[in-house]
Amino acid sequence: MKTYILIFYVFIASLLTFSCGSKTAPNSNIATARSAIINNNFPAALSALNEAQSLLSDSTASPSALTEMAALYCIIDEKMQSDDNIVNALRCYELALSINSDSVKHCFTILTDDEKCQIDKLDKLLMAQNPGANISRNATDSVFVDNNEFINDIHIIE
Repeated sequence: MKTYILIFYVFIASLLTFSCGSKTAPNSNIATARSAIINNNFPAALSALNEAQSLLSDSTASPSALTEMAALYCIIDEKMQSDDNIVNALRCYELALSINSDSVKHCFTILTDDEKCQIDKLDKLLMAQNPGANISRNATDSVFVDNNEFINDIHIIE
């Protein structure tokens, strides 16, 4: 009888270990999505990013991973023309900013030029949605003035 109880506990422990070990690895998904985008396989890229959606509800998620995901969602959105992708991008980016805006700024330095443009677009969308909000900006062409007014190179040219 003790043997059966021991086997039962080992079985339960192995199930718990297996279920905990199957958590999504965002860096792997991001790399898969980037590779799929390079190969113009946008459905596969979207699938890889959607698999990492568990990050969106996790307050301990990596702001860098969320920022990269946001940029990739934007790239996919341009190619597939789906509003769901830009919504996912905005959610990722907003969560990243709320967790740690300094990490988002650091992540900006490792993004490709196209991804930087996508993040700049998200910055502008967030600013348009929340004009009074004090959102941390990371665009390289952006400047704050004393009264929290946001100025970019377009305003300077005008």
